[in-house]
Amino acid sequence: MSRRKRIAEIAEELASRPLIGDEKKLGPDLEPMLRCFPREDKSIGFDWCAAFVYHCCTMADVNLPVRYPEPVTRNFAWVEAWLEWGQLYGFYHHISDRSFVPEQGDLIIFDNIVGNGPNDHIGVVLRPEQDKVITAEGNFNNKSGIFNRRPDQINGYIRIDDKYEYV
Repeated sequence: MSRRKRIAEIAEELASRPLIGDEKKLGPDLEPMLRCFPREDKSIGFDWCAAFVYHCCTMADVNLPVRYPEPVTRNFAWVEAWLEWGQLYGFYHHISDRSFVPEQGDLIIFDNIVGNGPNDHIGVVLRPEQDKVITAEGNFNNKSGIFNRRPDQINGYIRIDDKYEYV
C-alpha cells in the first residue's frame, strides 16, 4: 500500500472520531499530536491542523523531523512549514497548475478558510470529486472532521513522493 493511501486512511479514521480540543486547544484527543512540538506552556495548546497532518504522516511511516532544517523557517505544526518543505522538494502544486490532479493522500493547503489569510489551514485529501474535494482535517473549530471543500478555498496540494526519505 502506498504511503499516501495510508496517510488518507489514518486521517479519515482520526477525523471521523472526531478529535476534539478543550477551551485551551488541549485534551486527551490532542496530546498525541501536540506533545512532540515545543511549547513554552504545556497547559496551553495551539491551532493544530498542521500537527494533525504531521501525526497522520508519521503514523504512515513518513519519516519527518519535528522541524526540518533551513531553509524551512518553522516546525511542522505550522502550515507555512509544510508549504516551504513542499516547495523545497518540488512536492507542492499550486491550484493554478491545471496539469496536477489531486489524489487520495495528497495534503491540501487552504487560503482564508479559518479567516487568517493565505495558507491558514491544511488537511488530507480523501478523494477528489467533480466540483469539490473531500478532506480529513484537524482543528476546524477545534475538532477534526470530514469536509467537502470547493476549489476557490484551495491554495494548492503537496504530494509526498512514496520514495521520500528524510536522512
